[in-house]
Amino acid sequence: MFSRELVVLPSDVSCLGIIKLRNLLNYFQDTASIAVQDIEGTTTELIAKGYAWVLTKYEIEFLERLPALDEKFFIKTFHDPNHAYNSLRVFQVFNSNNNLIAWAKTSWLLLDLAAGRPVKPAVHLPELLTRDSQEIAPEFKDIPKMPDEFNEISQQVCFHDLDYNSHVNNAVYFEWVFEATPLDLMTHELKSVYANFRSGVKAGENVKIQIARTNSDNNIFLYNILRENVIKPSATFMCCWK
Repeated sequence: MFSRELVVLPSDVSCLGIIKLRNLLNYFQDTASIAVQDIEGTTTELIAKGYAWVLTKYEIEFLERLPALDEKFFIKTFHDPNHAYNSLRVFQVFNSNNNLIAWAKTSWLLLDLAAGRPVKPAVHLPELLTRDSQEIAPEFKDIPKMPDEFNEISQQVCFHDLDYNSHVNNAVYFEWVFEATPLDLMTHELKSVYANFRSGVKAGENVKIQIARTNSDNNIFLYNILRENVIKPSATFMCCWK
């Protein structure tokens, strides 16, 4: 298991004094890259080899308060590339008292850029099998279908929403969903998030975000993120708030 020690910096925190969700997710992604950098190289080196990682699923649960300004915390991660075309990775967040305060499970595809299709990570990057690899259960929680009645807002893709591949970075989607939630975010906090990513949003596009409460619990919301003139969502989310 790869471990990384971090400190919450002033640029990391929200007005509530704890680390922003977007910043935490970016730390997850950076930690994963650092953990395998001597195997697959940096992001630019991996792309030069003709490959890129694409996120498809995300689950996060928050167990205790997230780290606050100036606090130390630890991100630990391991992965399981033995799921055919899917490679799974788990992240665990520990506070300075070594208490588990959050965890996430993700699913990735290794894309062959020339062919434009996914390939098996265990075949094309076999060294991954020898580094911080542990068995991970492949099941992810199903996200219910959006009901017929929902609210809708528009979201413009901004320059700084884009990553190295000129697609919207995965952490930005979470921020869109966070801001679109019709709750007082000063008094509510996230308990869990579930996300499915189906296609990328690119520079210059506008998206629609559909939001609906579930029938079972008023603090559980569903979200669809749709590109203009596209029927199927680019991403779907379910967030549980407390």
